[in-house]
Amino acid sequence: MICIDIVPAQAYAYPVAERTSRLRQRLLQASEQHHEQVERLLDEKGPLIRGSFGTRSRRCGNPGCHCARGEKHTSKYLSATDEGRVRQVHVPAGEEDRVAAGVARYRRFWRMRKRLVQIGALVRELVDELGRALILPYPPKAPLPPPSRRGRKAKDGTRRS
Repeated sequence: MICIDIVPAQAYAYPVAERTSRLRQRLLQASEQHHEQVERLLDEKGPLIRGSFGTRSRRCGNPGCHCARGEKHTSKYLSATDEGRVRQVHVPAGEEDRVAAGVARYRRFWRMRKRLVQIGALVRELVDELGRALILPYPPKAPLPPPSRRGRKAKDGTRRS
């Protein structure tokens, strides 16, 4: 999160041109990161499978079976929520690799989406800060106050951006 203070132009520790140059550089870097993330997202091929892929070990109950001696039977399953309840579905041996890859793609997809949202928020903050940095206080002797937050008021009285 970027902390932004609105300070009168004459109180800046460094010139406005240097400040805006730094903001432009950071905005360009964020834009490049956004582009790279979109490229990664577009490079993702294949279907996404929602859920968690796991292995279950169990005993069958037959006293003569190898599982009675401690070597349990294993099976693969896909687990996901459906209308607020967790559902588990058996995955046959021939489908295990395909399901595991689909679940991995699903997780990568949502991590990339989360990163894109974070970069978008950073870009918005940098654009807002650049806009504030470029504002020239006018008239010079008694400048108008800086702009207040824009947007409609929320029901609780705060403003939305």
